[in-house]
Amino acid sequence: MNDYIKIVSLDEMSASELDQYNVRIRTLLMCTEETIPGSRSFGLSRDFLDLPQPEALNQLAVELQEKADSFLPEINIDSVDGEYGIDGKLTVTINIVRRASNND
Repeated sequence: MNDYIKIVSLDEMSASELDQYNVRIRTLLMCTEETIPGSRSFGLSRDFLDLPQPEALNQLAVELQEKADSFLPEINIDSVDGEYGIDGKLTVTINIVRRASNND
């Protein structure tokens, strides 16, 4: 799964900050909802896996944004772009931006 995910910051972030979000987003993507004791809502539901390709990507984007709102409140998922290879595998680019703080 990791070879098919690219996380891009649309803001200027340090390499270490982007690395932290990279790990956190990948962890969220790789966990299935309801499997983490004490945090049953962490992870994605995987309902999108059985959908046709364009719908699957859209549902992944919606679900990822909802989960980011809860588990990564300091960033927004700006967009999720996908490209299907000839082999049917999806390569996903997740574009993130910092959320404006209330102090701005």
